[in-house]
Amino acid sequence: MINTKELEKRWYRYKAKSLILVFSILVVLLILIYGGYYILYKLDLNISFGEQSKQTAVMDAKVDKESNETVTEEKRESDEVMLAPTIPIVDLESEKINDKKERRRVAEKKRVKSKEKLVKVKASTYLTAQELAVVNGSSLNSRETKKINLHGTSNNYMNIMKKKFEQNKNPREALLIAKAYYKAGNYENSEKWALKANNLDKKLDESWLIFASSQEKLGKQQEALKILIAYYRTSKSPKAKALIDKIKAKSI
Repeated sequence: MINTKELEKRWYRYKAKSLILVFSILVVLLILIYGGYYILYKLDLNISFGEQSKQTAVMDAKVDKESNETVTEEKRESDEVMLAPTIPIVDLESEKINDKKERRRVAEKKRVKSKEKLVKVKASTYLTAQELAVVNGSSLNSRETKKINLHGTSNNYMNIMKKKFEQNKNPREALLIAKAYYKAGNYENSEKWALKANNLDKKLDESWLIFASSQEKLGKQQEALKILIAYYRTSKSPKAKALIDKIKAKSI
């Protein structure tokens, strides 16, 4: 009879040898793969390092060359500067232009001194005495003229202001005319022009005050009070309140 136990032992030995062989082959393959990868990695690293070293060397050589050229150029320029004589540069054209400007400025100064200044009519204030004199065509030299034709000046001023008002219909222009008439004692015209200003701008506080003051001067005290009281109720204007008190006390 065949010995069964002996056969089993042989079979186990064969199986173990087969497994050992397969395992050995796998280990050898892994070693070969890892070794090949390691060798290739080292070679690639050496090549990269070599190229980088070459590039660095080339760059260093270029930098040294450029720095040497720069130093040489700077030395050459400094030598040229030291050897070149100092020559003053004069811009003749600029000198001529500056000379012309200076002469023109002096001539303009003399021209201004020799001419009378033109005066424009102010839009929001009365003309000064000097401005009124120029508008009227007279001089304010106290040694030559001691009196000013106020009547003619006033007429010129009024004509100018009325023309301006006709052009722009500005309520403040009308108010200026009303004030001028009131100051001159022409209360009918001051009332008329204050009303024109008020019709254009109801919020113009002074138009109410000049209108009421003109009415009071013309003997229309009650009418002036009615208008002022009605205006004060809506505006609470302190100037209107003060004028009401003055009219009541007859102290205008």
